[in-house]
Amino acid sequence: MSSSRPTRSSQRTPASVGSKGKKKARTTEEPTPTPEDYIYSSSLNSMVNAPDAGKKFFDAMGGEVREPPKASKEYNQKTLRLMGFTQNDEASFGEIKEEQKKLGQQLEKLSLDMKTGFDDIKQLFAAHDERFNLLDKDVRLLKHQVNNSIHVASEVIQATVNDLKSSAQDVVNATELSLDVDRNLRPLVMKWTYWFSTTWSNWLKKFDVDHPPPP
Repeated sequence: MSSSRPTRSSQRTPASVGSKGKKKARTTEEPTPTPEDYIYSSSLNSMVNAPDAGKKFFDAMGGEVREPPKASKEYNQKTLRLMGFTQNDEASFGEIKEEQKKLGQQLEKLSLDMKTGFDDIKQLFAAHDERFNLLDKDVRLLKHQVNNSIHVASEVIQATVNDLKSSAQDVVNATELSLDVDRNLRPLVMKWTYWFSTTWSNWLKKFDVDHPPPP
């Protein structure tokens, strides 16, 4: 009996299956935009918002775009303005080239000045090296002269010291000789003094002269 009775599950379609079918149908009706479509749409929007003064036209998609202006003075001025040259809106290409020429001349002059400055620095270094070599030579010569002067002064001082030593020895020798002479003369002096005193006393007595003897 159970095999002949139909079940509800076999007769009804699940709700999830129905929803999937609806989603599939929607997908076929409204396709997802591809990357190429997105890029094309973005380019159209950028062309719509582009700040130019060209003529307008309508494409097959119905979107309003701006046709880029042809090569003209106005287009060149607007291009320069977009590049940041706002102060040269009214300038022509000839004036711009003239400005570029002046700028090139200024850069060339600056390069020449820098080269001249480097050459001057090299000359200063060369002159400094030459003067330094001369100064080093003079210092070496002065050092040699000072060493010679010190050597000569040392010899003079040593000779003076030797002379002083010899003079001192001469003084000592002279003093010893004088003492020896004194020692040798002392008996003679004493003898001569005794003789003179005796003779003086006898002479005074002989002539009856009242005079004290010498001290």
